[in-house]
Amino acid sequence: MTDDDLLTIIETDYRSRHMYWIEKRLNKRLEKWFRKTDEIDIDDLLAKKQINDLQIEVFAFYNKNDYEPVTKLSPEAYQSWISSIVTGWAVRKSVSVWSKIKMASRQQKNNAIK
Repeated sequence: MTDDDLLTIIETDYRSRHMYWIEKRLNKRLEKWFRKTDEIDIDDLLAKKQINDLQIEVFAFYNKNDYEPVTKLSPEAYQSWISSIVTGWAVRKSVSVWSKIKMASRQQKNNAIK
C-alpha cells in the first residue's frame, strides 16, 4: 500500500473517530498557554516551540493508541500528516476565536446603544 492509500484511510478515520480526541488535547494545550499570561501575540502561538508541542500531542495520541496505518507511513508522510492536523486545528481555532471576539464587540456596542 502506498502512502497516498494509507493517508486516505487515516484521513477518513481522523474525521470520523480521532478528530474529537486529538483536538480536545490541542485545546487543553492552548488553554495552558493562555493561563500563563494575560496577553498573547499571534507570533507567540506560531512560535516553533508551540507548534512542536502541538505536534508532540498528536504523535502521543497515535503512539498511545498504537494506530497501525500511521506506523506504516514513510517518515516524511507521517510528519506531513501531523503538520496538516495541527494546521487545520489552528485555522479552525483562530476562526472560532475571531468569531467570539466579533460577537463580544457587537454585544458591547449594542449595550452601549441602550
